[in-house]
Amino acid sequence: MSTLPLALKLASQPCLVVGGGEVARRKIETLLATGASVEVVATSVDQDLRERCRSAGIAIRDRPFEERDVVGRVLVVAATGDAAVNRAVQQAGAKHHVLVNCVDDAEHSTALFPAVVNRGPVTVGISTEGTSPTLARRLRERIEALLPDSVGPLARYLGSRRNHIKAALADTPSRQRFWDQVLDSELADAVGRGDLDAAEETLDSMLAAAPSPGIVSLVGAGPGDPDLLTLKALHRLQRADVIYHDKLVGAAILDRCRRDSRRIDVGRRSGDGLAVASRQALINDRLERDARRGLRVVRLKGGDPLVFGRGGEEIEALVERGVPFEVVPGVTAGLGCAAVAGIPLTHRRWAQSVRFVTGQVHQGADPDWPELAKPGQTLVVYMGLGALVRLCDRLMGAGAAPTTPAAAISKATLPGQRMVVGSIGDLGALVRAAALEGPVTTIIGRVASFARTSQPQRQVTDFENSAAHSTKPA
Repeated sequence: MSTLPLALKLASQPCLVVGGGEVARRKIETLLATGASVEVVATSVDQDLRERCRSAGIAIRDRPFEERDVVGRVLVVAATGDAAVNRAVQQAGAKHHVLVNCVDDAEHSTALFPAVVNRGPVTVGISTEGTSPTLARRLRERIEALLPDSVGPLARYLGSRRNHIKAALADTPSRQRFWDQVLDSELADAVGRGDLDAAEETLDSMLAAAPSPGIVSLVGAGPGDPDLLTLKALHRLQRADVIYHDKLVGAAILDRCRRDSRRIDVGRRSGDGLAVASRQALINDRLERDARRGLRVVRLKGGDPLVFGRGGEEIEALVERGVPFEVVPGVTAGLGCAAVAGIPLTHRRWAQSVRFVTGQVHQGADPDWPELAKPGQTLVVYMGLGALVRLCDRLMGAGAAPTTPAAAISKATLPGQRMVVGSIGDLGALVRAAALEGPVTTIIGRVASFARTSQPQRQVTDFENSAAHSTKPA
């Protein structure tokens, strides 16, 4: 982000438009809508624009632009269509520290006009930093379709009650939670239909009610691509007061969180000296503490929170302590990996069931290897990178054919995703040779022959370059 969107209060503020054509007229209309005090300088002014300026009481200076014209202005718009004149306006603005918008020249502008959705007093500005006005317009059209006309009256009503609520609720977090509850109530509908008495009754009853308790939301972040977040997960992230996240939750996901939320990385780090049990106990204590303070707490986990994410242990702790909680499921890594690799986890002829297993065995427990080695099923192995060779050896030792297809997918759904395809007889060696980095999910079974790659099998492929899609399992 190289520009910072700001809302300028231009009512009665001196602004200048340099230019007298259609482009200048559009900018003048925008400025007039804000109540700005506008003046025009141009060597040639269209008759229509001249009539519009006359009706709006806008002074026109029929002469070339001069540097002194920018002095004392809050904003200057260069809309002449002449690059040399526009450049002179920009240089004058820079010299006198005045914001300048050079139309269709973002490089030489210190202020950019966004595409605006106006539901006064609610306005939404969409800027592409001057790279694509057409894209900004298309985005504006989408947002306009989403925002009802009633959002303006709602904003005015909430503004009229702001000081009252501020006096009743002293601290900022309490007020923020209260307003969120108000917007989730029937008050918005009452204002939308013009029933302000009903809105007032709702507001007063909510203010008199006891403060709502905090809650812990166990939220699945999905396999990594932020576009794979569920709508409910996105809603919780944008409402959270504090977010405890694992190390596998990337920056792209955290960018979707509420800007002023506290974000705490509780992911395990090698060499930090904390045992797994001690770390989990500390997390449980923090979740309870913040929820009892009335905060909206999100425990954010990669994939799905209840699939190999210790979510079950956290639920146990929250139930024992009487802390309200909810679970917001996410796209688990196995499903995400299969999707980007083009692998169907089930198949009418080759795989009638799916098993999700972990490569990290808890407290020395040993899986039922003969059961896992049976044909007619798909194994999805989580966190198995370090134990991949041992895993494949045990499967073959339990009766699985060495030629059983297998695929290892690294960083699935993320820009750096890579895949190695082969069989359980050689997958471990191939993964080592390819130096795949975690997290890696492995899919084993005949369906792994569907792995989408334009290279011969047993090669490392980048998903960006993959095109062909095998349709016949080996």
